[in-house]
Amino acid sequence: MHEDRLTFRRAQDSDLPMLGHWLLTPAVARWYTGADYIEDLEDQLGDSRITMNLVLLDGVPVAYIQDYDIHAWKDHPMSFLPLGARGLDTFIGDGALIGKGLGSSYLRLRCDALFAEGVPALGIDPAAENHPAQRAFERAGFHQHMIAQTDWGRVVLMARSAPATPGL
Repeated sequence: MHEDRLTFRRAQDSDLPMLGHWLLTPAVARWYTGADYIEDLEDQLGDSRITMNLVLLDGVPVAYIQDYDIHAWKDHPMSFLPLGARGLDTFIGDGALIGKGLGSSYLRLRCDALFAEGVPALGIDPAAENHPAQRAFERAGFHQHMIAQTDWGRVVLMARSAPATPGL
């Protein structure tokens, strides 16, 4: 996937129907609880702890990614990460693009942007059975930390630290 073709824009109220449609597609619904997650997205649009973005390929929305303050939630499974760390949730809405390198490409770009803003580390928690997502996240620089049982099921906690700054 050519990363120069990818951009991000903030999600808006007008994007909710499209996101709802994506959440009900088989490739996404398998990992996200459709109706509940749609309601969560509506609530999260105004939540300052969460940054919600669409991933655009040549200007067309193809995926969703959000990042959030891990330490804003009590007992978060990724609270082992340092203060200032962000968690990520993402899915590809266009099923025809799954397995083509899109996920790892836009994740690398989003990670780089967050690290440039001073975020010290990132965490992501795919379902333990979601091996394709885990491989994509590894290609984007994430490493497995541990398997955990959470309120939303058995997940693999994966983390990526900001690159060391030369000269420090």
